[in-house]
Amino acid sequence: MKKISALFIFLLLLISPSAFAEDFSTNNSFIEHAWDGQKPITDAEFENAINTLTEKKKKKDEKAKKKKIKKISGGGTSLHKGLEPMSEISAQEALKEKGEFDGQLLNIPVDFIINGKVLESGYYNVFGEKDENGEVYLSFYQAHYFKGKVKAHKTKNDFEDENLDFVKFEPYNDDYIRVMYGSLDFNAYTYLRYINK
Repeated sequence: MKKISALFIFLLLLISPSAFAEDFSTNNSFIEHAWDGQKPITDAEFENAINTLTEKKKKKDEKAKKKKIKKISGGGTSLHKGLEPMSEISAQEALKEKGEFDGQLLNIPVDFIINGKVLESGYYNVFGEKDENGEVYLSFYQAHYFKGKVKAHKTKNDFEDENLDFVKFEPYNDDYIRVMYGSLDFNAYTYLRYINK
């Protein structure tokens, strides 16, 4: 057995690595021509590619945001399945004509917390108020019952809403929703902590 192993090693040494190296060195033209046929990219083409990727990311983020809103909302409350949480008060003309509320109506489909008090999901009349110091507050009512008041941040942002008077919300992160309020007097926003079920 030792003789066979020695013979095998001897034969391997006879076939030297120089034979392999020689074959490689004579046949390496593929390396020299590896980039042949590649077209250089212009700045405009590069910018187009970046813009396309940015647009795709923006669409993906929008889709994720809508999915999160749908997940939080559950399609509205059991009493009003046709109303979505992002629906605007201007679409609810029948309620305005009846004079059932004076504030802006908002459907919050999750339980949330105002000043340490848990409020159940449902419809709330939201009133924006400004005190003598210029501080802005949003008050939440159900029917004629006061439910809570939170300090808001005044802003010039119209939250991409075409109406002058509006109230709406959007998920802010895993624990908060952002309530956005607009009127002739001022626009404002605040954050409400909601309860994950």
